[in-house]
Order: sequence, then structure tokens, then C-alpha cells
Amino acid sequence: MIATESIIIKDKEELIPFINMINEICKVIDDDFVNDWITTHHNFLGKTPLEEFNDNGMDKVFDLLTLIERDEADVID
Repeated sequence: MIATESIIIKDKEELIPFINMINEICKVIDDDFVNDWITTHHNFLGKTPLEEFNDNGMDKVFDLLTLIERDEADVID
């Protein structure tokens, strides 16, 4: 069994947007790596994608995904 970090969404009203964000992430990041990716600090965000989502929503996370798709940002930096 692999130990993983807990995923906590601060606002339960954001569950559907969170699931939508995860679906978008899965289009760019390998499915097996999504949990690690959303809980790993990224310099573009200045925090983890999960923290960014909880603090400010998903806009900046989507910006990062767009940059990754265009090879203008690394998946992990």
C-alpha cells in the first residue's frame, strides 16, 4: 500500500469545481501522478496546485496546465 498525502478541500461547495479541475489535470498529467502533482510545490504558483485551488480557485492552475501543454513550463520544477 502506498501512503499518500490527504486531499482537503476547504469549501465543500467547491467539490464539483475541484473534480472538474482534476479532470482537466488528467488530460495533461499522467493519471498515476495527479495526486503527487497537486500536492507538490510549483514555482509558477508559489505553492501547491491544491493550495492554489483552496486559496484562489482554479484559474492559475489552468494557466499552469496550459503552459505545460505548450512546453513552456515543466510538470515539476
